[in-house]
This record gives sequence, C-alpha cells and structure tokens, in this order.
Amino acid sequence: MKRIMFLFGIGGRGIYRLSADWTNPQLNRLMFAFFYRLYDPGHFGDATYVAMVPNFQNDFVEYTIRISIKTQVDGVETNEGLDCHGFSPIYATSPFGSRTHILSNPLSDICVDGKVVTVVKDQLSRPDPRFDEYTILNNHVHSPEKVPGVVEAVCHELVEISESLGVTRVKHRMGLRQSGSPIMSIQTLRGMLEVVFDVLEGT
Repeated sequence: MKRIMFLFGIGGRGIYRLSADWTNPQLNRLMFAFFYRLYDPGHFGDATYVAMVPNFQNDFVEYTIRISIKTQVDGVETNEGLDCHGFSPIYATSPFGSRTHILSNPLSDICVDGKVVTVVKDQLSRPDPRFDEYTILNNHVHSPEKVPGVVEAVCHELVEISESLGVTRVKHRMGLRQSGSPIMSIQTLRGMLEVVFDVLEGT
C-alpha cells in the first residue's frame, strides 16, 4: 500500500475523498489533525452534548444532552436549559441525507410540563420538510385522545448547527415519553395479534 485515503462525509453535501502518499511530508500533520479532532471537535461539534461518559465494561457510552425549553416569566418568554443525563444511543441512520440519532434513558427524571423525557431524537433534515413530526404527533395522532402504542412528543426545538454542515440542513430535536420498535419488526403472527390486542384494550 503506497497511499492512505481519507473519506470525509458531510450530511447533505456528500463524501469528500483525500489521499496522500506515505512519503508526503504533510502526512504527519494531517494524521495528527485527524485524530485530534476526533477527541476535540471544536466548533464542528454539537455544544448541546455537554458530557460523555464511556462505560468500557458494558461497551456503551452515556451522554448528557442539554435541551432548551421555552418558559414564560412575567409575560416574557425565555429559554431554559435542562440537562438530560445518562442517555445512550439506541438507533442511528446513515450520516448522509436525513441523519437521525435516537438516545434513551428509561430511568430519566427530566420532566417537561409534567411529562418525563425518556428519549431524545436528533434529526438533521431539509429546512422545509413536507411533514412536521412534532405537530403530527401532538395535534393529529394524539388529539383529541391519546392513541395507545404510539410514542408521545414532549418537547421540540431547532438546534443550532455548525456552518460546516451548510445551509441545506436544519437540526430538529424532540423529547419523547416512550421508546418503541417499528411494527414491521414483529416476527410472528402471535406477536402481531398481541400488539393489536393491546391497542384495542387501551381504547
């Protein structure tokens, strides 16, 4: 192998390829910068991920994520930051196009308007999506009554992202009460019937 190749993927922009010969005098600096930014992303990182605690024994990482909640004080609207501790990744999609990360902490004690946030969903998507998931869940699915078997949205915000990601994407963050699996993940007829029975019993 005479060359080393780097592939840099940026959501919404695609993949950039950079290669360098092993004898290139700048290769050492490039390798140093690459690994340095893995551990210290600087302005490329999301500052709302305020802490990360690796658990090497159980092979997972817990994050502290700061969500912004709008509050009214004497008629003045302000944003209050709430730190959600102990959230671990449970789902992630491809880093290209619409990028989704879902983290969960079933033991979370963070409450918004009396509802516990056990799931945080981050999604990098187009600025003008056809559907607004938060509005659909709150104003259509769970209105006028709650629909059993469908997650409930507790809060929503737009998270400021680095200019390096371009202006073709916005980052949505939702806090959810529950986590669940897609209905297509059910493997057996019995499992499908159990889900249907739970829905009917809930109504």
